[in-house]
Amino acid sequence: MNNILQVCKPVCNILDKPNGNLERQMLFGDGFECGSNTGEWVKGKRLSDGYKGYVKKDNLKNWEKSTNKICSFGAQIYKEPNIKTVPLMNIPFQSEITVVNDYDDFFILNNDSYIHKMHTQPISIIKKDYIETAKKYLGVPYLWGGNSQYGVDCSGLVSLALRNAGYTTPGDSFDQEKELGNKIPKNDHLKRGDLIFWEGHVGLMVDEENLLHANGHHMKVVLEPLFQVKKRIKDNNGGLVSSVNRLII
Repeated sequence: MNNILQVCKPVCNILDKPNGNLERQMLFGDGFECGSNTGEWVKGKRLSDGYKGYVKKDNLKNWEKSTNKICSFGAQIYKEPNIKTVPLMNIPFQSEITVVNDYDDFFILNNDSYIHKMHTQPISIIKKDYIETAKKYLGVPYLWGGNSQYGVDCSGLVSLALRNAGYTTPGDSFDQEKELGNKIPKNDHLKRGDLIFWEGHVGLMVDEENLLHANGHHMKVVLEPLFQVKKRIKDNNGGLVSSVNRLII
């Protein structure tokens, strides 16, 4: 087995052990560095940030450099260049693909399948306004360890927002708090894009008053006043804000 493999399913779960609990996820086209493998499972780490765990072998294929990414909120992959045919799969926003040729309104992918050109853009294009990216996930169901539009948690939402801006982030909020941006005084005037951290939770300010975050209270991604979030977390013994981090992108 090659050391670096690539996700070939819409979403690939990273578990803490074979048949264990969900830790994090990868999207179609993401890389996975393999270590040991036993039976149907491979132990290794996510190539982007080194997040470790176990994935199923059938979620992976040989590595090929990606050329494009999905710019719509999901895209169909077809066996033929015809939108009336049954799709082979639907892959999520920000998935990465390898284009080898084109055919009319379609790109031909490296596995002899087709995707409509309207759903893709060159992988080099980035969207610096990571708040606009994060807002696309409003209403997405909460999923512990989730990293896609099919389910996402608080740190997964931050990772997805910054991914589209060209930034690789740690997978968990604890590490994001340590590594992302610069800490500012908690009583400073807040700005769009600031990261608000509690112990085990993180959200993104969309303006000076409102927080966008995936949370287990609503069980989805919501936008609500920061003062309301602070009160609810404190009343539920979640503590006070631990830090406010500001990014410069």
